[in-house]
Amino acid sequence: MRFVLVLLLLIAQPAAAQPRVRIPIEDFAAVSTFERPILSPDGRQIAAKAKFKGARTLAIFEAKNISARPRHFALGDLSISAIHWAGDKRLLIEVAGTATILGIQAPIGRIIVMDLPSGASRVADRDSRGLYGGDILYVDRSGDWAIVASQDDLFSTPSLKRIDLASGNTTVIEKSKPNVWQWFVDAHGVVRGAVAYDARRWTLWYRPVAGEGFRTIKGQFAKNDDSAVDRFVFSNTGDEGMVVSNERTGKFGVYRYNFSSGQLGKTIFENPDVDISEVHIDPATQEISGIRYHEDRWKTIWIDPKRKVLQARVDRALPGTDNQILGDPAANAHVLIYSSGASNPGTYFLFDRAKASMAAVLQRHEQINSEHLAKVTPVRYRARDGLEIRAYLTTPNGSTGRSMPLIMLPHGGPFVRDEWTYDPLVQFLANRGYAVFQPQFRGTTGFGKDFVERGYGQWGRGMQDDLDDGLDWLVSTGKVDPKRACIVGASYGGYAALWGAIRNPERYRCAASIAGVTDLKAQLRTNRKSFSAPRYFKEWRTKVKGDARFDLDSVSPLMQARRLTVPVLIAHGEKDQTVGVGQGRQMVKALETSKADVTSIFYKNGEHDFSNSDDLADLFRRLELFLAKHNPA
Repeated sequence: MRFVLVLLLLIAQPAAAQPRVRIPIEDFAAVSTFERPILSPDGRQIAAKAKFKGARTLAIFEAKNISARPRHFALGDLSISAIHWAGDKRLLIEVAGTATILGIQAPIGRIIVMDLPSGASRVADRDSRGLYGGDILYVDRSGDWAIVASQDDLFSTPSLKRIDLASGNTTVIEKSKPNVWQWFVDAHGVVRGAVAYDARRWTLWYRPVAGEGFRTIKGQFAKNDDSAVDRFVFSNTGDEGMVVSNERTGKFGVYRYNFSSGQLGKTIFENPDVDISEVHIDPATQEISGIRYHEDRWKTIWIDPKRKVLQARVDRALPGTDNQILGDPAANAHVLIYSSGASNPGTYFLFDRAKASMAAVLQRHEQINSEHLAKVTPVRYRARDGLEIRAYLTTPNGSTGRSMPLIMLPHGGPFVRDEWTYDPLVQFLANRGYAVFQPQFRGTTGFGKDFVERGYGQWGRGMQDDLDDGLDWLVSTGKVDPKRACIVGASYGGYAALWGAIRNPERYRCAASIAGVTDLKAQLRTNRKSFSAPRYFKEWRTKVKGDARFDLDSVSPLMQARRLTVPVLIAHGEKDQTVGVGQGRQMVKALETSKADVTSIFYKNGEHDFSNSDDLADLFRRLELFLAKHNPA
């Protein structure tokens, strides 16, 4: 009896805090050697976006002999956007790069066909002379041909082409249409529709079967604006299909849709709190097999019974992580399973259906021991106007969770969101003893249209208020020390860091801006999609500025540089195509003129995402010294 009592008392004691083990900067900065792996139909090969000896490559791994050295195919300055298998021996690769058009650097996309046995590659649509050189809409199961959308020249919208993947011969199957940038093909390779965007309205070009002409349908949506529809799913025959839309509730859900009448029908799936993020379609039936969405953590709902059973088994085997089934276990003998989390960089497993077994094949950031990473906890607080704000709080190992030194870390975008996934910057800061706070301020996507629209015209205003209110909430709970807070961010987050230091110097001891916007007017003259989510990219200038009479200079750090009184660190890549390096240089010059305490570093080959591990290690090293000097943990 005494033994049982002692055992119960021991169980009732709180677990000892996980000791903090110092992880080398190089381990956090090491870029994963592969990204976006995809399994071949026969389950024997894995293709992935990779880096090898500092260069961008396509890597081919042997799935059942993963220790064998992978084959690497050099891509030069091109980056991979997507990879598609065309049979077991051929790949279609969507790549992006830049080209000089009329003296201006512009983004350009192409599709590369790669024959794996020979290693030979070529551009799929050799006749395209536009910037938009290919979007893969359909790959035949034989792997012999594909349908792509691409521009013929700089001034046209995309036309649809059938490409023979062996010979490279191209046949135009649908000519371009005014304002149409999005085409839809069904599971049999039949072109069924296209969407034309004009101002804030859309029109659907539709036909029920092959051979019929297209007719125009204006969707029966009360709002009928640019963000009402995210995706159409066509049935194999007939007018009944599905649509992903936020029309009914303001949050993206999946609904039946009649393409003939344009009417929204029965609800298939909707979440009352968040948008759905992914819809999995069974290629044979064109029916939904599963839904994926992100609340505080990712969640997958399977309708397909085989995947539902497999998901349950995997979740039991790998508890506490987000486990994704990548492939169709009913149609394929092997599928990849990706297991990851905010404190787990992620491992890919190969599932063998016949043996009902699972083996680890690829590990992202294998140099990181997940046991030494800090816990990331979802929290919520109220903004000053009553709006509920979600956030993530990362607590350093070994901490009591009280009166912690803080790094406020607003995300980039701003019309994106933070997710419950491994973030090397977050874990690096936590490993150095800081609590890290990531508020999902108004304008953050994923929580419905109303929440996004609350961020329109709120750069430097309501969005910034949400950060301040988050800091006040943390202080009120006793979690952080109000005298030991700094603000750090990248891209839009870099803007928010600079503006937070200028607007509220009493709150932050220092600020660090990585590739941050400093001049809003200048940024508005760049690519319109730079700071918008794909679902909400129309009229983005209005979404940044708000009231047409509002003076953006009043919330631009560059124009208000003389007001800065706290130490700042500014880092920028010379090859940044999203936020030009000139914005960083001008900000440093303005701060030096006003005698501000500024530390700056510019990376010769640095891009917007700091994907070079040497640059990232150097940045982390400088950030560590900067924070230790101005806000020691």
